[in-house]
Amino acid sequence: AVDCSFSRGVCDWKQDADDDFDWNPADRDRGDGYYMAVPAFVGHKKDMGRLKLLLTDLKPKSSYCLIFSYRLAGERVGKLRVFLANKKPTPVWEQNKGKDERWRTGKIDIFQGAETTNSVS
Repeated sequence: AVDCSFSRGVCDWKQDADDDFDWNPADRDRGDGYYMAVPAFVGHKKDMGRLKLLLTDLKPKSSYCLIFSYRLAGERVGKLRVFLANKKPTPVWEQNKGKDERWRTGKIDIFQGAETTNSVS
């Protein structure tokens, strides 16, 4: 299992050099941890910021689960999407900003076929 709380940096997440803006570590309001955030006034409509997690030790024909906390808040927020490399260019998970801006939990089941997935972004 890979566990990343962002308390000591960004773990194995890498910024995509070809996107429009960067994600940065931020403190939670009550001081109970860290998360990756996009600054509130960065970017224009349709701009994207991408983080990529390289997956190096996944075994073929195995199942994995990606669990994460997320919050979509602010005037300029659009969608949060998760993609798997080596798969179709469509997201495996997507969430739009709603009226409720609280923290939620996302969960994605990843099944490794004969070709292994080597990154999540």
